[in-house]
Amino acid sequence: MKINKGEVKVQSFHYDVESPSADVKTELNINIEHPEFKDENGEPLNEDEGKILQVVVPFEIHPENAPFKVSGLIGQVVQPIGFHGEIQDLEAKDVQQLSRPVVEYIETLTYQVTSVSLNRGFSLNFNKDIEIEPNQALKDLKNKESNK
Repeated sequence: MKINKGEVKVQSFHYDVESPSADVKTELNINIEHPEFKDENGEPLNEDEGKILQVVVPFEIHPENAPFKVSGLIGQVVQPIGFHGEIQDLEAKDVQQLSRPVVEYIETLTYQVTSVSLNRGFSLNFNKDIEIEPNQALKDLKNKESNK
């Protein structure tokens, strides 16, 4: 799938000291929305090439035996070329492809911040081949559609 991509935007990124023995947590919630984007004249943006979507990823991560945790909210506006369907029509591999740049940004920020704070970078290494599931709202929407 070819995708026009906007800048990755960091809404928030928090680094906190945490006990290495604290509970391990890896929460990445991939949300894909279709907000009503408008141009400077208040007109809807042109979506002839494809729907303009927003990928938003709230996260909270405490790796095993790590002396820190990170959390935040990072997003990106994307336009999958040729996609004019509903968000629930996206396949899991499409959701993964659309969200991968944001996930990589979380990995990069974490590495950079830990290299300063711990004097060594910590790699989260989310495997790009992992199965990224749509959020519950998207699953509910798909179930609702399939029951019609």
